Amino acid sequence: AFLFCWTPFFVVHTMRALCEDCYIPSSVTSIVTWLGYVNSAINPIIYTVFNTEFRKFFRKFLPTLPNCC
Repeated sequence: AFLFCWTPFFVVHTMRALCEDCYIPSSVTSIVTWLGYVNSAINPIIYTVFNTEFRKFFRKFLPTLPNCC
């Protein structure tokens, strides 16, 4: 998932920086940027679902947070 989401971002932004003659529509730049953001946003969900050690850590860590309400 990481490569699928972040490779287009780095390719597009590298092309924009190095190729002055290349035309890359702003919509493409926005899409690849948001694709990377979405990957970062869903990572905690993916780790929670697939990694038991991650779940154990959060079960241990969350009760130590102060109650805001």
